[in-house]
Amino acid sequence: MMDRRHLEVFVAVALAGTFTRAAVDLHLVQSAVSATVAALESDLNERLFDRSTRRVRLTAAGHALLPKAMAILDAFRDARETVDAVGGGLSGTLRIGYMTNVTLFDVPRLLGRFHADHLGVTMHLAPAPTGTAGLAEGLRAGDLDLAFLSAKPEDYPDLSVAMLASSPMGLVVPAGHPLADRTRMRLADTVSERFVDYRTGFGTRTLVDGEFRRRGLWRNIQIETSDVNDATALVRNGLGVGFLPRYSVEGDSGLHWIDIEDAALEAVVSVATYRGRKPSAAASRLAALATVS
Repeated sequence: MMDRRHLEVFVAVALAGTFTRAAVDLHLVQSAVSATVAALESDLNERLFDRSTRRVRLTAAGHALLPKAMAILDAFRDARETVDAVGGGLSGTLRIGYMTNVTLFDVPRLLGRFHADHLGVTMHLAPAPTGTAGLAEGLRAGDLDLAFLSAKPEDYPDLSVAMLASSPMGLVVPAGHPLADRTRMRLADTVSERFVDYRTGFGTRTLVDGEFRRRGLWRNIQIETSDVNDATALVRNGLGVGFLPRYSVEGDSGLHWIDIEDAALEAVVSVATYRGRKPSAAASRLAALATVS
């Protein structure tokens, strides 16, 4: 007989694309996941997945079931949250994606405030090795309930995005660099430099790449990194110049910040959830707290 657990496992496999990944996400052995899906298929008398490729694919029946299954699981969650609200508290698990070493917005402080008021909520933190693009995909896939990322609302129409903080970006060069006596310059004047930048998929990398592309310009990216601290250290030690947010270099005598006068470059931190899925009460509460912090 089909029950909630069958649907939870089915949805996990559908979103993960493999039984192995779904088993990890569910903290189950793969044989248990396979057996649960097989039992559901037997009960429905329909195959839900095509297993002929390395990644399982939904059959027509699976595609039809997925939105209904997700709606049922959301209804179960809403029922639990309604009862919890009567008792005055929130419960459950909140999966949060974030960018490491980004101090423009104090995420740990926010989480501390949230935890103090909602001890029944368990928080699982997931760093972003592939940047904002990876966090957005995690929200869409259901791997994350909420994410702190570098994007504006217009960047991801399928996400509900609220900006929390921003900082202007400019060209940062090491002290002693030939450009260290400049305070302003045009974007086109930077193309002869060798750059340190974040990996493709990171919000500020996407922003800067877009500005160069719109002008038909090309630049030489010498080193890529996924860490704000690494980027500033690499520039400071002469491995290249970089487009970095002003807050990350303030007070650093080894770095010089130059305003780009013809490009509106701005680093932002925002909180986001996926529009295609109703956020949990805990996710909604944390997002609301973030916007007033």
